[in-house]
This record gives sequence, C-alpha cells and structure tokens, in this order.
Amino acid sequence: MSNCKDRFRDLTHTKNRVLNEDLSALQRQSDRARIERYNELKADEETFVFEFTAECPDFFTGAEEDRVRSEFRLARLLVAASFYADGDLPAAMAGDFVDAELQAVVDFDRYKQFDALSEDQIATRVRRMDGEVYELVTEYTATQLDDLDDLLDDPDVQRDVMERLIERYEERREKIREGFFVYVENQGLVHTVETIEEAIRAVGAAEAERERVQTELESGLDDLYERLEGEVRAEFRDLETELLELAVSADAGDDDAVRSGLPTVASRIEGYADRRGAATAELSAQIEAVEGMQTDLQAQVSTLESLREETTSAAREAVREETSDLLDDELSALHEQHERLEAEVRRLEREREQLAAATERLDEKQADLEAAVGGADSPDVDTGGDVVTTPMARLFEMDYLGRFDISMHEAETIHTPEESRPIPDGYWEDRSERRSDHARLLDLLPEDETPERYPHNRCARYELTDERYLGLSRDPELVVEARVVNNLDAHARTGFDAAPADVDRLLDAVNPVVYEAEREGYHYLLGLASPTGWSERARRQVGGEGEEGGSRFSRKVSLCLIDLQTGELYYDEHDPVIADNAALFEPPVASERVAACTAHVRETYVDDVTADSVTLDEVREAGFDPHVVKGAFNELAAAGVGEQFYLDEFGLTLDLD
Repeated sequence: MSNCKDRFRDLTHTKNRVLNEDLSALQRQSDRARIERYNELKADEETFVFEFTAECPDFFTGAEEDRVRSEFRLARLLVAASFYADGDLPAAMAGDFVDAELQAVVDFDRYKQFDALSEDQIATRVRRMDGEVYELVTEYTATQLDDLDDLLDDPDVQRDVMERLIERYEERREKIREGFFVYVENQGLVHTVETIEEAIRAVGAAEAERERVQTELESGLDDLYERLEGEVRAEFRDLETELLELAVSADAGDDDAVRSGLPTVASRIEGYADRRGAATAELSAQIEAVEGMQTDLQAQVSTLESLREETTSAAREAVREETSDLLDDELSALHEQHERLEAEVRRLEREREQLAAATERLDEKQADLEAAVGGADSPDVDTGGDVVTTPMARLFEMDYLGRFDISMHEAETIHTPEESRPIPDGYWEDRSERRSDHARLLDLLPEDETPERYPHNRCARYELTDERYLGLSRDPELVVEARVVNNLDAHARTGFDAAPADVDRLLDAVNPVVYEAEREGYHYLLGLASPTGWSERARRQVGGEGEEGGSRFSRKVSLCLIDLQTGELYYDEHDPVIADNAALFEPPVASERVAACTAHVRETYVDDVTADSVTLDEVREAGFDPHVVKGAFNELAAAGVGEQFYLDEFGLTLDLD
C-alpha cells in the first residue's frame, strides 16, 4: 500500500502544482512550459486511469477515482484557459474543451480581486459605485456565473470538471454574489438588505465551520486508520498464523513443539492486548470528538434555518429567491457533512468492535492449545477436517466468482430496496469490474514466489445505475458484489488455512463497505464467501433488526455469508433485498463430482484392506480437483469411514484405521 501511496503522490505532483496557481500565474509562464505541463497532465491522467487503478485496485473507491480524474481534467482546463484568455488556444488543446468551459475559468479569474477584499470593503465600493469592483458586480448577470445550473446542464460541458471548478472558486463566487446583493440594495431594496447581509454572513460562518470540521476530521482519522491497519491488524494476522502453526503441531501429536512455542506467542499476545487497549481508547476519544463536531454543525443548521424563515418576508421575489437559494445550498452542505460525521461515528464504533473480536479470538485459540497440551479434550485444535490447502482455496475462489458472474448475466430481474428492476441483455458490459488483494498478497510472498498459485481474495462488483442527464451521467443505485474471503497470511506462510472465518474477518470486509455505502448514499448487496466456512459467531452477525430489513451493520447494506464447502447461505430473511436476490450468491453445484470422487476413494482405498490412509495428492492423480477431493473426504469422515489430518510431509490425509 505504501508503494501505491508513493506512486499516487508522484502521479499527482504536476496536477497539484497547477491547481495551486491562478490564471495570471500560468499566463506568466512561457508557451513552451505551459504546453509541456499540459502534456504531462495528459500522460499522468492516462497512467492513473489505465495503470495505477489496475496495479492498486483497492486504493480508491469508484467515486474517488472519478474525482481524481476530474481534477486532472480541471488542471488541463486551467492551462488551456491561460491560452484562451489571450485568444491563442493551441490546436492540440482546442478539441479537449468547449468555449463555455474555457470562458467559465476566464469569468472566475476576472473577479480574483474579490479574494483580497472583506465583506465590508466590497459593500462600501459597490455603494459608492467605486471603480472596477462596482463595474464587475453590475456585469455579474451577463456572465455564466449568474446561472451555473444552466452551465452544468449544457450537454457539451464536462459536468464533473465544472463541479470541480465551482468548488475551487466557491468562496470567490459567494463574495461576488454578496456584492451583487449590495448592488440590488442601491436600486431601492433597502428594507431587505439587513436580512440578506445577515444571511450572507451566516453562510460564511457556516462554511468556515464546515472547513474546520473537515480539516480536524481528516487530520485526526487518517493517521489513526493507517496505524490500526499497519500496526494492530498486521500483528493480529501474524499472531493468528503462528497459533495456526501450533495447532497443526498439536493435531500431529507434537506436543513438545506446542509447549516450546506457546510461551513466546502468549507473551506477544499480552503485548498485542496492551496495544489493542490503547487503540480502543483512542477510538473512543475520536468518537467523542466527532460527536462534538456534530453538535457544532447542528448549531449552524439552527441559525441558518431561522434566517431562512426571515427571508420569506423579503419584498421582491428575485431577492427572496436568491437569498433563500444561498441559505438552502449551505443547509444542504451542512446536512451532508452531518451525515458524513454520523457515518464516521458508526465506522469508529465498528473498528472498536473489530478489535474486541480479534482479541477474543486470539485468547480462545491460545486457551485451546493450552488445554490440548495439558491433556484436556479440545476439538477446536483439530485442523484436519477444516483444512483448505492453497490450491484448493484458489480453485474455490475461481469457481465461485465464475458462477456468480454467470448468475448476474443470466438474471432477468434485480430487486432493489424500492423496486424490481428488469435487466436487459448486455446491461453489465460497462457496469462491472473485478478487484482483488493482489498488492497485499505480493507483500506477503517472497520475491521468487509465484502469486498465481495463491488465492487473491478476488471480488466481482456490479453497479445498477440511475440514469441522469439524458444518459450522460450514471449514479449507482445498488451495488451487487461477491467477494471471497481467504486468510492470505496463513496461505502465504503455511500453505493452508484451517479455521472458519470469524467475526474479525467479517468486520474487516464489511466495515469499508458500510462506510462507502453510507457516504455515497447507495445500497450495497454484499456476498462474502469463505472456503473454510464461517464460525457460529460470524453467522449470528447477519441477523437483522426486525422486519424493516437491512443488516445489523447498516440500513444501506444487505449481507449474505456463503460457506463454499457446504454450499450453505446465511442471511437475514427479514431483509427483502438479500432475501429476493439470494439466488445470485449460490455457489456452483459440485455434488456429482464429489459423489464420483467419494466412490473412487471407497473403491480404491477404503475397500482395500491393505490401505490405512489416503492423501489428497493421491486422489488428485485420478483427475479430481483439490476442492472436490476435500468434499469427498468431508463426506467420508462424516460417515465415520475415516478421520482427516494435515501432515507437513503429506498434506491433507484421510486416516482409514
């Protein structure tokens, strides 16, 4: 992930430098320098779109990728506008932007002197009809800035670029509008001015409060989340793998190896518990801080709502509507940020819950091992029946996602929270993508190891969209995603996994999804498939909160757990979104292949009185895939024919004695 951060920083260096300049600063550069910057931006954008997103698929969400792309285009627009303002746009740039986009940059730049003026200074100059400030205000309605909605609705305009441009100059635009209000006052609306000016000041205060909250939020949380992932969770995964290795030793009867290894692991678990306690305390403090930010924003909302009621008595409709629109825009922004803060609170609470679940799991595994070497029965340490080797996990992953893709393309209807949507042929062609943990797997493997031999925690994502602006814009309405959840650390270190996925792994997958769904506002239908199955605790987590639907994690998320060994699905039947779409997540049916493999093992080994055991590799030589052999071993063990073990030198073995 650090390589991705460095790569992204390098890719966006030129973009950020250009976005930090105004039009005049760009115009002072030579033509050659500006053309070179433009070409660099174009090359960096192409690298980001076609290479970076493929090499670092999980670094950004789809919405974040779109925003970065629009920032690249905005930077190119600024460079192009620096030529356009001089009436000398190079031919190579002429086809990239239309006149309306270029003129918008020029219009905004004409008002740059407003940045250095206070509200009182602008009002004074307008009232005195003083110089260029007054002239610019009187010309305001003749520019595109007076009606940005019309500009955004222009089919020839790149809407996302214009939205970034408006964000860039939002403060300047508000000062321009403020000056226009004062101009209107001098035309005979004196009795409305006090309300209008008060509204403008209140909006300015609210904007400042939003910016403060956003700055504090980002500075406080980014570092915390990075440390949680880089320190606490990384150590948990390492400890989990060490305990798994000791469990294999216990399963093979090597109690001495377990006794010698347990004290070291126990000491590390104690240290992990201390760090987890500190992280939990920090999460709790951040929750209180974010809740305090929510209170501050709510105070701003109350102020603006009171002012909005006062503006309804303004004498002239034009001024009344202008002021109300100004207040409504800021109220909308405040409500959106309040919702984002609420999402952050829930995210922090889930992170805290995940830490608690991880610690509980380590303590249980440690206790099981101590009981095993102490002579007590501890069935949880028996890894043979649950073991899934790396080749098996990879095949489970490929088979399942292949089946899911078929289900999605064959689906005639998808059920959303609001309706049943018919799916026409070819609908998913440009609305689906594949992602994986490839980058993280590479970090876990030695340099000479081949990653293609391993599962990648792949996922298939499909977006059901709501068409807007005559089909030129698509907003996701429902995301349908199937993801395979493997313990990559265990596969990279031991070549197998033997533990059903537990609550910590469930929360690790669900928490980012909940955050994305609540932040972006669409519904998320998520299927999590585990080759080793799911623990009872994890299965209990999918229970909903009544008949209104939605998982216990969020009303925006519908969740299904899939056991790839048994084919069972676990979900909340009260949630209509998952209940009506559950068939999409059914794993491929391999019953005939498993039955044939079971018959082969019986005839070749079980019925042979000289055979006392059979390994997975021996049965594979007969042409059966590893995960099919595993299914056959499961059936035979359940029938009392044998017992499964994992031996380092032989791999998965069915003992027939």
